[in-house]
Amino acid sequence: MDKYHPGYFGKVGMRYFHKMQNLAWKPEINLDKLWSLVPAETREKYLGPNAMKSDTAPVIDLLPLGYAKVLGKGRLPEVPLIVRARYVSKEAERKIKEAGGVIQLVA
Repeated sequence: MDKYHPGYFGKVGMRYFHKMQNLAWKPEINLDKLWSLVPAETREKYLGPNAMKSDTAPVIDLLPLGYAKVLGKGRLPEVPLIVRARYVSKEAERKIKEAGGVIQLVA
């Protein structure tokens, strides 16, 4: 029994007063998964074997889909894309712009 050891009873550590967990909410998604968020019909229109060049670009709004940050892992096809997110890494921004896309930061 260890109850006779000094320090067995009592409080240990520090307290964090008024800690709000949702301040750290920042789910991430990599570039290689971005096109999986686009509906299948739209994806076929832009990426399929008979895809035509068009003046429009698909818009991916990440906040309603549950993501806040875009990271730069993976490759993007050379198709323009509009990405709306709260946070974007430098690498992701570079790759999206190289593909002809645009990033819109959303509050």
